[in-house]
Amino acid sequence: MNFPHQDFEKASCKDANVEKGLLVDLFDKIRDDRFDVHSIVFVKDGVKVFDAYARGFGPGVAEETYSISKSFTSVAIGILADRGRIGLDDRILPYFPAVKSHLPAYDGMTVRHLLTMTTGRNEDLFERLWKAADPVGDFFMMPVADAPGSRFFYDNTATFLLSAIVTSVTGMLLNDFLQETLWPKLQIPKPFWTQHGGYNLGATGLRLDAISLAKFGHLLLNDGIWRGETIVSKDYLREATSLQIATPEAGGPRDRFGYGFQFWINDFGDFRCAGLFKQYVVVDRAHNVVFAIQAYEQRELLDLVTSYILPACRKGWLYDNYTLRTYIQRFHDESAPILEEEKRTRTIW
Repeated sequence: MNFPHQDFEKASCKDANVEKGLLVDLFDKIRDDRFDVHSIVFVKDGVKVFDAYARGFGPGVAEETYSISKSFTSVAIGILADRGRIGLDDRILPYFPAVKSHLPAYDGMTVRHLLTMTTGRNEDLFERLWKAADPVGDFFMMPVADAPGSRFFYDNTATFLLSAIVTSVTGMLLNDFLQETLWPKLQIPKPFWTQHGGYNLGATGLRLDAISLAKFGHLLLNDGIWRGETIVSKDYLREATSLQIATPEAGGPRDRFGYGFQFWINDFGDFRCAGLFKQYVVVDRAHNVVFAIQAYEQRELLDLVTSYILPACRKGWLYDNYTLRTYIQRFHDESAPILEEEKRTRTIW
């Protein structure tokens, strides 16, 4: 398996054995539907089939990844679990000995409950936590409706507490811990990650470019191994990226196929990291594929994977007269009006 340095090696569609016509159709779909896509990276077998960027975006241009941040938090927990410094079934209260008051529901809450979003909450109080002077103390006073572990509810505060646990165990911010264990190994410059109350947010606030997201996906695809070194164990990742809890009531139809440890399970196989505005890192082990996309969209973009990327891999190389570079350049050149519309209407940056 190939591994990138600053960037991935480039491969032609022929060398990657993918059907170019379907990739052309992908760019036609983006154009016809006027999807507001910023960046796309398609990696197969560790080589880059293409990357494409709207105006103002490109390698090294980091943007907010929103809830893709959660998957990086999960990997940090996995690294600490591998080192025996965290147990997934540990109760969370002992990690915070300074907390003097808590609701009884937290007595049995574990790290696993945080990872699987099974805290028993029925309301996401992340905004309240973000405004709290003592966010960790406030977490333990938030109401819990059901027994922890009983059901899935998407709870950003759970991931915040995972970040706080990393800090409690290591004495470092989550981002600083990953600077010791992850970022340099993948040759990703240390990114910006929003902080509050002495902790990185964990659930959101991480800024990365699409190449860095694809590198992370490639690490996941390779079971946590990077150039022969195990960064996070296969055992942890296989558990983290497989079904841990059913999600029948999740908001979007593509989110109703289950959840792992801060990873969504795909209806078409394997898993993804997902962020607000349809940002994804999709991993498909069957074809050794990583697909990373950053966007500002309400409409579903996973169809670009299921209708074009994976079929192109299944069909394999077929001769045609298309020049993919032409369509990538057109995507860049025609992005300006869509981005101008985004600037006029966007309220969350």
